Amino acid sequence: MNVSIRRWKAGMSELEPGARIVWKLCRNHTWGQPMPEDVLINVATKSEDDDEMRGHLQDVLGLSFVASGPHGVYIPNGQDTHAAAADWLRENTALADYKIRATLSRLPNDWPVGDS
Repeated sequence: MNVSIRRWKAGMSELEPGARIVWKLCRNHTWGQPMPEDVLINVATKSEDDDEMRGHLQDVLGLSFVASGPHGVYIPNGQDTHAAAADWLRENTALADYKIRATLSRLPNDWPVGDS
């Protein structure tokens, strides 16, 4: 079974807490606008408590494509940051490529690079 079909079949499996945070940032439709940390933690939390999610948020803040400022956390606009976020999601989740592509609007036409 090729990689795309495996990802499609597993596409709705549960995301790990850090991946949920990244996915929520990607799904935020106000690109380039920060999401307050408390709001981000609230929308990404399932069964974890706030302190546990804050720990996962700290891990996410270490990713190269995530930025933070006085008003919150965001993924900056731009093809490079969108490609980095898409690559991370592709490597760390079972989300289907088409979902990632539909969510991250500034991906290069040849994303994912190397797939044919």
